[in-house]
Amino acid sequence: MSRKLSVQLVTWNGEDYIPYLFDSLREQTFDDWKLNILDNDSDDETVEAIEQELKNFETDYHFQKNDENTGFAPGHNKLFRETNSEYFLMLNQDMYLEPDCLEKLVEFLDENQEAAGVTPRLMRWKFNLLQEKNKEEVDQDFLGSTFTDQVDALGMKIFRNRRVIEQYTQKNWGDIKDKFDSNTQEVFGVSGAFPMFRRESIEEVTFDNGNYLDEDYHSYKEDVDLAYRLQSSDNKAYVILDTVAYHDRSAAGPKNPGFIATVKNKLNQSEWVKNNSYKNHLMTLYKNEYWQNLLLDFPWIFGYELKKFIWYLLFDLKVLKGLSTFWKLKDKMKDKTDFENLLLRQRAKR
Repeated sequence: MSRKLSVQLVTWNGEDYIPYLFDSLREQTFDDWKLNILDNDSDDETVEAIEQELKNFETDYHFQKNDENTGFAPGHNKLFRETNSEYFLMLNQDMYLEPDCLEKLVEFLDENQEAAGVTPRLMRWKFNLLQEKNKEEVDQDFLGSTFTDQVDALGMKIFRNRRVIEQYTQKNWGDIKDKFDSNTQEVFGVSGAFPMFRRESIEEVTFDNGNYLDEDYHSYKEDVDLAYRLQSSDNKAYVILDTVAYHDRSAAGPKNPGFIATVKNKLNQSEWVKNNSYKNHLMTLYKNEYWQNLLLDFPWIFGYELKKFIWYLLFDLKVLKGLSTFWKLKDKMKDKTDFENLLLRQRAKR
């Protein structure tokens, strides 16, 4: 039986999150959905935790296990190709959903045909407090105390220098909520932590191999690349402010969007995260920017990239390994850069 919504959950070493995530999924007021789970060869007790939760899970589901960690993008591409629902949600394992979350997002896509993607108001979750207790010791009052008033992300914003940030991260919701005159806000793109998409819109921007996420990224900034492609195809993305999901983010952006704050934030990231993030940022620019726009905004783009390069050269040389990886992938990326022809090819298939 085909469902309106497919919820894609790609897991890896998330055993602590699973019981809480599934608790929130059981409470959803929307019922026309199916849970599709792919575990990426976890080496902790994630698989066992999922199997335990599925014993008491009334929603339709399909659970499969990889024998290797293929990465975030390949995992979600696989689930996307295996389903045919009208809408699909990329669900991170480190989330907790309010009961009306799925219902309101689906309702919004139903009522706004121009919308390709939508996300709830993402708020910070102090999950570390839960890790200090056994699950059986956690009552609703204590669980509620782990949900903060601090914003995790309200969609993505792109600057003229092509830096992309998660909006309002670490801001207190009580301090900024009066800035918004509507419960829906159009944004450049929706965060990869919790995006719900219209399948028809995504099919319009898939690559020739049927993937909608670029697997050369492996992890980080796939959502930025997808946002570029959706924008180029005249699709829109929104944040719904009156429904919430809580997120325990491991690689958060800085509270202050300035360059110094960004540099300080990078110092706290692992080498793997920094290398992937830098390489994927360059790939996104190479693939998606039109030369006319690059010429128009060259001073801003060049200045930003030069500052980053000098910083890495002087203080974090290992990050520049991303340049060599980018160069090796340059020829492979040529097939993904002619976006106007990509759109024509995809539309011709329909």
